[in-house]
Amino acid sequence: MLLEGKVGVVSGVGPGLGKQVALAFAREGADLALGARTEAMLKETAGEVEALGRRAVWVPTDVTDPEQDRRLVETAVEQLGRVDVLVHNAFSTWPMALFEKADLTDWRAMHEVNFWGALHLAQAVIPHMKAQGGGSIVFVNSMAVRKPRVKMGGYATSKAALFTAAQVLAKELGPHKIRVNSVLPGWMWGPSTQGYVDYTAQKTGATPEQVYAGIADNIALGYLPPDEDCAEAVVFLASDRARSITGQTLDVNGGETFA
Repeated sequence: MLLEGKVGVVSGVGPGLGKQVALAFAREGADLALGARTEAMLKETAGEVEALGRRAVWVPTDVTDPEQDRRLVETAVEQLGRVDVLVHNAFSTWPMALFEKADLTDWRAMHEVNFWGALHLAQAVIPHMKAQGGGSIVFVNSMAVRKPRVKMGGYATSKAALFTAAQVLAKELGPHKIRVNSVLPGWMWGPSTQGYVDYTAQKTGATPEQVYAGIADNIALGYLPPDEDCAEAVVFLASDRARSITGQTLDVNGGETFA
């Protein structure tokens, strides 16, 4: 098992990638501290982690609140004994608008989740990782930094800031054997994308299969990578298999873009 005996903290545990990261970690032997705003989702995911034979604790967490971030990390240390891996998956993409018409307070709100939330969590885990002699931080980023989309400027710029922050942290924390990397997904097939495909089909009169094919046509492998595949990339960067990798970005997009 790649993560046997390790403890991971995962933010943004929703029905998509966050949940799949937690389950992938559990399958590889890790115990989990789970954070999200939705208590029902936390309970459900914790139950699935425990069904895989691993321990799970959960804390309702709004990552924009530094105190809640600290509480999530401290709960992991107090109840699970340590923190070996932090995965920041919480994100916000809404509302969407052209820049010239955008309310920049909306941009600021997205940065609070996607960028500042990640940094608050990182600050909370660093002392524990230093005391243990190392650890791994994985930021879930977005293809938006490679391929910005119209009306998604707030999201793209927040993720671009996180992209650079990961490299800054990797440089500063390297002497303490704390690795900092990013996973950069493209289209991911899961509940969110399936909802988008169904909505677009209804709006345009196309079939869901036609909408899916229109997206997949731009991807070298010809399909949308499932959430589970992106979760496996996070597992790799969190594991000792990646012990000499830091400050790097792993694109998981089926070949839609080439970095």
